[in-house]
Amino acid sequence: MNGPVDISGLRYAVIEALRTEADPERLVIAYPTEQALHNVIAASCIIAFGFSSREEAEAGATACVSAAAA
Repeated sequence: MNGPVDISGLRYAVIEALRTEADPERLVIAYPTEQALHNVIAASCIIAFGFSSREEAEAGATACVSAAAA
């Protein structure tokens, strides 16, 4: 990476890591642009994106799990 990262423009996404021995794990990651997110994460693993904070994304991940269980 060249130079400092501007964290003011970071967005957060909820992704799903598939595991064979257990239920899928949901993770929150930061990304600078939507294109950068799609360059490194397969679209099928992205549950939700565009959150402005980690806390908002974590709440979104919980909501996604609750909706899936219903």
